[in-house]
Formats: sequence, structure tokens, C-alpha cells
Amino acid sequence: MNASTLQRLCAAPDRQLLHAVEPIYGDSSDICRERVALLANVTAKYLSEFGDGPVRVFRCPGRINLRGMHVDTHGGYLNLMTHQREVIVVASPTEDAIFRLRNLDPEFAPLDFDSAVWAQHPAFNTAWDRFITDASVQSRVLSRRGHWANYVEGAIARIQHHRNGQPLTGFRAVVGSDLPRGAALSSSTALILAIIQTVSALNEIAVDPETLIRLGQESEWYAGARTGMSDQTAMVLGGRDSFVNVAIHPDDLALNAARYVPFPDGLAVLVVDSHTTRSLSGAQLVEYTRNRFAYSLALEVLRQELAAMGMDAEAIAGIRYLSDLNAARLADWGGPASLYECLKRIDESIDIAALGARYDLPQLPGEYERYFGTVEEELRPKTINLRGPLLFGIAESERARVFPDLLAEGEFEEAGGLMTVGHDGDRVLDRCGKRFASDVGDASLDRLAKAATPVEYCPGAYGASSPALDFIVDQALDAGALGASLTGGGIAGAVLVLSLAPDAGRICEAIASQLATERYQRIAKLEEPIGSGLATASIVRNHGVAGVGEIPLV
Repeated sequence: MNASTLQRLCAAPDRQLLHAVEPIYGDSSDICRERVALLANVTAKYLSEFGDGPVRVFRCPGRINLRGMHVDTHGGYLNLMTHQREVIVVASPTEDAIFRLRNLDPEFAPLDFDSAVWAQHPAFNTAWDRFITDASVQSRVLSRRGHWANYVEGAIARIQHHRNGQPLTGFRAVVGSDLPRGAALSSSTALILAIIQTVSALNEIAVDPETLIRLGQESEWYAGARTGMSDQTAMVLGGRDSFVNVAIHPDDLALNAARYVPFPDGLAVLVVDSHTTRSLSGAQLVEYTRNRFAYSLALEVLRQELAAMGMDAEAIAGIRYLSDLNAARLADWGGPASLYECLKRIDESIDIAALGARYDLPQLPGEYERYFGTVEEELRPKTINLRGPLLFGIAESERARVFPDLLAEGEFEEAGGLMTVGHDGDRVLDRCGKRFASDVGDASLDRLAKAATPVEYCPGAYGASSPALDFIVDQALDAGALGASLTGGGIAGAVLVLSLAPDAGRICEAIASQLATERYQRIAKLEEPIGSGLATASIVRNHGVAGVGEIPLV
């Protein structure tokens, strides 16, 4: 279809066009018209930049994670759902290898990229990890830190590397998005996957879902973010009005175990933009990274303590991922009390040198360098918290495992309660504004063991929230929400609020009224108050839509 024809259809969308996009966005006419309005703007920009001609349209939605925070890189369960706001690419192939991209947002400068540049690089024919760590490549990326070119070039280069350096046909394209940046909805991942989809389709490259997920992850590595695969999995597997329950095993990405769970009609998920962004450096970055570093070692520490307690070696060998520590496995050990007893053997906080002396951890030096190698020597941590992050990971994976069943059984209050318990594991301030950390001391574990408390009801202690996110969670609960928690990596971004559908409007109003206050401005450290209009627009009801793909033009 020509761009001018598409523009006319979008300007006054008829039943035929709305019917064409309904399989992607669902039967809500409001959502379909909202999506078509974005497409109209992107198409208009294409016409102004490149003129008329045949075009194809590709898209990638945002994502939320209902439950399963911080556990994706260690094989924990996740509940992944797409978010209707998205990245759209209107593109047409060229006869050369130049990729000419323009952005609907004037903040993003025009980008012209010759795919032959990297194909001629000496390290391009080596392993991808070696290529992206080459000094000249890193210098190029670092010189444009945060620039959208790093994500676009990373995606194009990764496809070309996947094709063993074979030349690619370029394209002219305009990119547009209404995903808020820095809101923990993975706008950068959506951009990468939309570009990969565009390049692969226009070059007739078949990419299966597993490969697309890995290509997306490794493209983001090029830009400097060593992410897991949960964002990509959500965007690739996403379906209408449903979410995906899956445990991602990084070294064995088997998607056949994923199950689609219909999202109940009687519930609503509200996505609340805190208007805070994650920008960490120095001591703050180290503090945020400490628990991620502890995570990388905690499961092996647990295995060695279980061996010291006399557990069968074969049983221990079966504990490869957080998802292996489920209710059935714990029952084989004699119930959750055995886990709590084992956790008491693991220090709440431990000196890193003592950690290496106490446990057989040959990976310790390499992991320490991977997480803190770029940190100034005087800021590098000498101790880490170990017990709290480990308990959080085990409990959070189990929360994510049982969450879909609770929704299916209509146990909405209990499901919401698990969201809030999970956030308590991330919480940094209590309701009075005082520092908060969940108690994981020996006495607390003894109480949990005596009560035979299922592990999913234990917050653990990960601490990736912020005062602003904690405040929003508390306001949502006070307004009658079933549950609330941060989503994504934490520190900033968005809060998810689970509510009964009839209560959603009232809860939105209550939260918006608090976002517009000077009190929230101080808590979130904003330069000025948000204002009532923007506060209301900051809360969006989530709608699950189809995953990344092409929009069929009528």
C-alpha cells in the first residue's frame, strides 16, 4: 500500500481498517482508534521525509510483569503481559545498504547507517560478545550513550552478524512511539524488536520466536545494557487479553513450556507513571548492583549449604534455577521449615573475601569484575547482603508461579496480596517515611518455620524500590486497590495497580490527586508539580495486545 493511501485511511478510519487491526489490538474501538492515530502521525512524517511510495508497517508493544520481579536472569517464574502503547515503524526497502531512519519525536536526530561499516570491522566475524567488547566498538557506543542510534545500530548489526556478515538491503523508515521513556515499560527493547522485525521482513529473513528473543537481548548488549530476556519474551509471545506464565532458562530457552492465561474480565491493571527515571552513578549505582551481584552467587551458596545439611546429591543437582524451588520441591524436603532452617545458615551480610573463603565459588572473581569492573576502586563494595536477596528470589518466583492459578480460581484479593508482599521485598520506606527493610533475621525465620508459612508470603529483602514508588503503592492501597507493586528493574518508572474493574476509575482519581500535590513533588524530587491534567494522563489502564509483528495493510 502507498503511504498516501494509508494516510487517507488513517485520517478517517473506516470499518475495514478497524477490522484489520482488531486481531492485534482487540475489539475495543477506543484502543484501535488510539493505535490508528499513532500510525497516522508516523505515516504523515514518512510522507514529509521520503515522499509517497509503497510501505509496510511493523510494531512492537510495551510490556509489564504482573509478578516475577528481578528473577528472569536466574530462571524464576514470570507473568508477562503486553502493554498497548507501542513503537511503530513505517518503512520501505531501498536498493542499497543504507538505513535511513527518522523519528516522530524531534528530540531524536535523523540517523543514516551503512550496514557495511561493521561488516568490514576486523572483529565482526568473531563471536558477538567479542565484537561488542572490542575497544573501537565500545568507544563508538560510549560516545553516544543514551542516543537512539545505539539501539538501532545494535539491532541492525546483530541481524547482519546472525547472517554471517551477508549484506543487508537498507530501508527508509520513520519510527514513532507513545511508550513513555524511563517508565519501566521497556521502550528501548520495543524499539530494538521493531527494528529487527523490519529488517528481517524486508530482507526475507525467517526468524523464529526463540531466535528473535535472543537477537533482541544481544542487540541491547551492544547498547551497553546487559539485560535478561523477560522483556523480549513478553513482547514476542504476547497475546490479546492474556498474559504469559513462563520460567526463562537463559541457557535453554524452551518456550513450549509457556502457558497463556486469560486475564479476568472483572479485573483491571493500572499502569502509573511515577515521572521518575533511573539514572544511577557512583555509590547509588553500587548499592543497586550489590543485590544483583549477590543473586549471581546465591543459588550456588544455597546448594552448598543444602549439601552440608546432608541433602542427597541428586536432589541438589536438580536445583538449577529459582523455578526449581517450588512448593513440590519444598514438600520433598519436609516443607518450607527446612528452607528457613537452611537460610539461617547463610549470613544476612557477608564480607566478600569471607564469602570466597567459606564457599567453593570459582566464578566469584569474574562475577565481581563483571558487576563492578567499571566502578572506581574506592566505591567497590567490600560486603554484600546475601540472605535477603536469596529469600526474595525464591519467594518471588513462587509468587509468580501461583499467581495465575489464583486469578483463574477467582481469588483476586489473594493475588493482589501477593503483589503487595512482593513490593514489600523491594520497599525502601515505610508509610511514615522511615527507612524500611524486611526482617530476614534468625528469629523471623524461626517464626515463619513455626507457622509453616508458605514461602510465597515471605517478602524477602531486595530493596529495588524508591520513595516515589513506595508512595504510589501506598496511595493505591489506601484507595482500595487489591494490590500494587513496582514493575521492571525498580528505582524509578511505573507502578502496577490491581483492582476490581468497577473500582478502577475511582482508584485512578485518588492516585492522580496525590500525584498532583507538592508533597509528591518533594518525594519524587521533581523540579515542579505534575499538575492535575498530567497526573490524570499518567495513569493508563493496561490492555494486552498481540506481540511484535507486522500490521497487515488492507
